[in-house]
Amino acid sequence: MTTFISSQSWLILMLIFAASLYLLSKATDHLVDHAVTLSRQFGVSELLIGATIVSLGTTLPELATSVVALINGTTDFALGNAIGSVVTNTTLVLGVGSLAGSMPVAKTTASRLPFLIGSILLIIVASQYPFENHFFSAGQIHPLIGVALLLGLGLYMWLSFRTPAGEAEHKEKAVEPNQPTALLLKEGLIIFISAVGVAASASVLVSTVETAASRLGVSEAVIAGTVVALGTSLPELSTTYASVKKGYGGLAIGNIIGANSLNLLLVLGVSIAFSPAGLGVPAIIYQLHFPLAVLVIGMLTYFIFNTKKLAISKREGLILLVVYFIYLLLNLVL
Repeated sequence: MTTFISSQSWLILMLIFAASLYLLSKATDHLVDHAVTLSRQFGVSELLIGATIVSLGTTLPELATSVVALINGTTDFALGNAIGSVVTNTTLVLGVGSLAGSMPVAKTTASRLPFLIGSILLIIVASQYPFENHFFSAGQIHPLIGVALLLGLGLYMWLSFRTPAGEAEHKEKAVEPNQPTALLLKEGLIIFISAVGVAASASVLVSTVETAASRLGVSEAVIAGTVVALGTSLPELSTTYASVKKGYGGLAIGNIIGANSLNLLLVLGVSIAFSPAGLGVPAIIYQLHFPLAVLVIGMLTYFIFNTKKLAISKREGLILLVVYFIYLLLNLVL
């Protein structure tokens, strides 16, 4: 597949890239939708579905492409995609959402911020161990750090399953199975086909990025952190805008913070844990992606807690959008 893609012209390469990105998004949507339907038929509660299938579904494109990149030995892609998605979600998606209307932040959502802050700091500090290299040079992240992130993911999911105090009476009850076996098998088949679509499109997408990066003479991290991150964030962008317009701004920002946390805990956790020699960190990650990730997470935390309202204002959203365009510009010049 890689040989075939690398032999194509720029026009065909871009068409393959766009098609694989579209297929990845659509296959993910179908997988999540039908997984939710099947879970309901087996009596799984809405609370559990929302905390697992829907939340994990938002990061499935990043996870799939990162795993394929890991198999191909393209660690630049795995890191660039995960960190770039965090930056894109926090700046572009939240920025556009805040312009559409009010984005209040629930206390339960704000309580998840420590996972976001702690995981990015752990990744950065661990990548410099044993602290012998200059910060802006290449580094390495030990597989045990990936294990620690996955343990953090377990704690994050456990907290997500818990019903907030005072809301126990509103907890959704499980739905009893009520569909014929044939329909359940149909849902299972669609899920399987969708999963194959996710894996296939992710493989093609990674190959096109590798080819483009080689031709342009840039790191895969640059393309993965900008073009791919934007493409995988487009579903969140459209759903966030629509949710805010309908008055569900709190739900939208909760999903974004959750997606960011899973990008670091799950996507990077898997990528790091299953790298036998550790995950290499290229210099561009230190020079741009890590600093921008820390900056936007810090800005998000400040914007949420700088008033008693716990909300993102339009002015703050505009600032986040400016930061996103600066991020794109820096990717071009560094």
